[in-house]
Amino acid sequence: MRALHCVEKAYMVWPDSLVFRLIRLMKKLLVILGAGYGGLLTAVKLEQMSKHLEDVEIVLVDRNDYHQYLHLAYEIVTNVKKVTDITLPLAELLEKRKMRFFQATVLEIDFPKKVVRTDKGDLPYHELVIALGSEPNYSHIKGAEEHSFCVSSVEAAAQIRDNLKKLVAQEKDIQIVIGGGGFTGVELAGEIAEELKCCVTIIEGSKALLPQWGIPEFSGKAAEVLAEMGAKIIFGKTVVEVKPDAIVLNDGSQIECSLFVWTGGVQGSQVTRKSGLKTGKGNRVIVNKFCEAVGFPGVYVVGDCALVVDSKTGEILPQCIEIALQQAEVVAKNLYADVTESERTVYVPKFNGLILAMGEKYGIGEIYGIKLEGRLAQIIKKMIHLHYVYQIAGVGEVFKEAV
Repeated sequence: MRALHCVEKAYMVWPDSLVFRLIRLMKKLLVILGAGYGGLLTAVKLEQMSKHLEDVEIVLVDRNDYHQYLHLAYEIVTNVKKVTDITLPLAELLEKRKMRFFQATVLEIDFPKKVVRTDKGDLPYHELVIALGSEPNYSHIKGAEEHSFCVSSVEAAAQIRDNLKKLVAQEKDIQIVIGGGGFTGVELAGEIAEELKCCVTIIEGSKALLPQWGIPEFSGKAAEVLAEMGAKIIFGKTVVEVKPDAIVLNDGSQIECSLFVWTGGVQGSQVTRKSGLKTGKGNRVIVNKFCEAVGFPGVYVVGDCALVVDSKTGEILPQCIEIALQQAEVVAKNLYADVTESERTVYVPKFNGLILAMGEKYGIGEIYGIKLEGRLAQIIKKMIHLHYVYQIAGVGEVFKEAV
């Protein structure tokens, strides 16, 4: 509550206030929806560039009053980290910056009127950035939404943790089933198997783990490490129904489970679809070379909401932090270019690699073509995280994280 009070007192002004009405008349409102990786970095970079512009007001909107390091949420599940360890109050991040913050839930966007509709009132804009992230895609699996958990937020991870605690307290034979053997599923399985020593089973529809990575040796190594930890993997089968205490596979077989976690896919925010933006695969907004929504000038899309195609390969780029941060840099430059009437920057994607962790001591990945494994991969992963922390919060926060 202290952080929220600080936000309101320090720099939050609600859309229906007299102060905000005056701001609207005098300045160009650059509104950024979402304080996740892409949205927050866009706001920070834009503020750094536009400090000298007296006719510009940056407004950041999010339903939470904190930024979350969602890539570390799996560590909350096993209580290795607390929620406060991987969240950063926006009051601390933004109070010394030239921008405003509205804590509100975005409901829809009225593009003809250039207004964002929220549960706290309407918010007009001059130009807009949509960085609302993603939400679980249950692929129409019967019972999945009702009986599944997801690692979609720190709150969701805490729910899994609390339910695991109850199961442990009951001294039952705990059976954890994870639907999906991608990055999130593999990291979560490794964390649970190592820390809780309970039975974990991954259901993966393809013939290997990490199918989106496309590196067979990594897929094989990940399966080998998880097996050594005691985890089970079922390949070539998919979940067709989720029950309160079991899942049903496409071959008709059933697996009993104490808790089922769905990591089998995500989709773009429903707000984008409801608002009439052109969307493609996974409800992601189709964007042009400037990261601008096709057919909607002055509306930029960043992160998991954006459907970005590599112009060289024709392949759709993955939903990952690296891509979101690259887009944020470009969009910040393009917003600045728009308000200063200068030339915009073309987004050229560069996928430099990924590192995933399996437990607290083992990692595997590839960065700039260099394959990494073991403790070294974990160290590099930590360094990448600290570099991001430096970008949004500076040296002081890096020091806190490092120690």
